[in-house]
Amino acid sequence: MKLQVALDLVDIEVAVGMAKTLYIGNAVDVLEAGTPLIKSSGMYAVSRLRACCRNAVIFADLKTMDAGSIEVKMAADAGADMASVLAAAPLETIIEFIKSASSNGIKSIVDFIGITNIDDRLSEILASGVRPDFIGLHVGIDIQRRTGLTAANLVNEAIKIKEKYGIQVTIAGGINEKIAAAIAGKDIDIVVVGNAITGADDPLSSAIRIRRALGIESRASK
Repeated sequence: MKLQVALDLVDIEVAVGMAKTLYIGNAVDVLEAGTPLIKSSGMYAVSRLRACCRNAVIFADLKTMDAGSIEVKMAADAGADMASVLAAAPLETIIEFIKSASSNGIKSIVDFIGITNIDDRLSEILASGVRPDFIGLHVGIDIQRRTGLTAANLVNEAIKIKEKYGIQVTIAGGINEKIAAAIAGKDIDIVVVGNAITGADDPLSSAIRIRRALGIESRASK
């Protein structure tokens, strides 16, 4: 299990400063250039994260809906190690995205935000002849606010999907220290945390507590 921080911020300087603190502090494994950050600063956000944290794993949360191969190359050229396409995108886009990610040497994540029947859609994607590196189960911010649902509601489904298809899984959405403790020991590959870290008075301390709650060793001790 790894901890990913979602830098869903709009100020590039704040995002880069926080990323540097969290990475140097060995608190997180993956730095995410969140969708708001990418929409605010473009691929420059990914480049800045790469420049400040040269050995970090960097995820560009593109949420691609079209032009799959173009957007993958943009992310790869900027220094990303991973990038996302929406499961709601046309199948042709998902195919292009996954193939381009492979040829550009980065990992592909299919984000299932908004998809009600994950099993059916994933089966359709796999039947097309491509296989993503990860699938992301994701409760969006607006749904969290209006319904109270969080990624805690997705853990069992994520485990079932991983067991059935043998694909690595990520979960995201409203995860805090309490939810992290409930996830500890589960067969989840990447746990994504946003506001519980980025909105904390002390992001580094918060990330360390969440990491401890998940039962993940410090990067420094690996």
